[in-house]
Amino acid sequence: MFEVNGVYTNRIGKYTVVAINSPKMVVRYEDGTEAELNMRVQSRIWENIVAEQQEKDAKEAIRRARLGTVHNKFYIKVISIPDADELMFPGWHERMVMALGEDPQRIQSGDRIIYYALEPQVFFAVATITGEAKEANPKDYFYTIDQPMAFFFPVDMDAFATLLEHGMRADSVELESYPKFRNMRLSPEMFLEISEDDFELLAETLTEVSEDEIDEEDEEEEFEEEEDE
Repeated sequence: MFEVNGVYTNRIGKYTVVAINSPKMVVRYEDGTEAELNMRVQSRIWENIVAEQQEKDAKEAIRRARLGTVHNKFYIKVISIPDADELMFPGWHERMVMALGEDPQRIQSGDRIIYYALEPQVFFAVATITGEAKEANPKDYFYTIDQPMAFFFPVDMDAFATLLEHGMRADSVELESYPKFRNMRLSPEMFLEISEDDFELLAETLTEVSEDEIDEEDEEEEFEEEEDE
């Protein structure tokens, strides 16, 4: 992906590729200093930075849309994840959430959701509903509920903890919308409407968690590069 004279960015700053001798390349930073870098590691860092910028752009677009639409709502989406060591549950990889009962009628594109893992009692992801509901067989998204059809909403993931242990525990936050949230009887696939203030509280913390995980991953890659050299 790298080309001579191409301009890219890593955690140090912008640089221009001076020479390529795979798997290494020589780069020159804006201050004139040069360095020999591992192309595989720098490719991963560049992709992460591009993804972060795209995420910021998407959030800004959502913010502008929300300023023009006062009807968007905020929800906690309850998910069952029996195995707390693995972030795996129906609809996750397909970026689809199931809605039952009256939920398909009250949820709309642009609404924001916070994912909550029922068994470990952890908030772990922030997402935005990006389209209208469509009816489909739950088995298409690996659900095992005993009904032939259900409604599903597509979502974009704004931020999430790759490990549930990095998420936000329910006993560490007080929600004005549900002061006794920890004592509520919750069931998988519930949508609980919350206030914008509660949503922003949870979303801000989870976004920081997501960014910290990316930084740690980049640091590990850079450390591996130094070890290789």
